[in-house]
Amino acid sequence: MTEADRDHLHLQPLHGRLADGQPALEQEFTERGLARLRSAVLAHAGELGLTEPRLSELVLAVHELATNAILHGGGHGRLRLWRHAGAIHCQVSDQGPGWDGRLPEYSAPPLPGANGGAGLWVVRRITDQLHVQSGAYGTTVTISVPLETR
Repeated sequence: MTEADRDHLHLQPLHGRLADGQPALEQEFTERGLARLRSAVLAHAGELGLTEPRLSELVLAVHELATNAILHGGGHGRLRLWRHAGAIHCQVSDQGPGWDGRLPEYSAPPLPGANGGAGLWVVRRITDQLHVQSGAYGTTVTISVPLETR
């Protein structure tokens, strides 16, 4: 990330300044703000110590979750990102009608033309933990990606 990118996002270096579990990023989003959301996740997760290729995978997973929140959760959502216990955790929530919270049991990608499910399949494949809470209040999905230990 360049200094110009950092200035555009109003990002200050975080590494070493945040207590474990303290949010590094909390951001509301809509469809128009998806690119900015991806950039913010890339920058903050990188500052928290996540490296490639897991960093790009996290950005992809967040994009899929945010897109689901927009499509199925009322057109907007909220993202929260933090580091805890050697992993980066990200939570995406919306205030949509909710769903049964069951994840599709895909052992292979959904078939072309299938009615949804591809985004969650991708998220399940590239994150180490995925937890869904859903009900009449909306849906919250929390994912985790471990930091590399050297």
